[in-house]
Amino acid sequence: MEKTDLQSGKITYNEFNIDFSVPYSEQVEELLEDLIQIEYKNGYLIDLGWYPEFNPQGKFIVQVIKNYDWENPIFMEQSRDKKQLEKILLKAINLIMVLL
Repeated sequence: MEKTDLQSGKITYNEFNIDFSVPYSEQVEELLEDLIQIEYKNGYLIDLGWYPEFNPQGKFIVQVIKNYDWENPIFMEQSRDKKQLEKILLKAINLIMVLL
């Protein structure tokens, strides 16, 4: 994920310390609802979190939010896999680039 091109996005919050080579059950304290937030112009942001928090059976959820309307994300997908998570992040970034 460190290689992901954020286009014009700026990381405004980053607590992502998950090591994909270690089972989730061995890093429960890193499984946070608030992992990464990337802000874009015109009120768009990408939010990445782990739900439910601290639960090794949970999953990553990526959302695209417009104008902080958390109740109505314009995009939401989930994954437990690093490669799929990277693809979802790229989809979210590309969607924002189209909308800008």
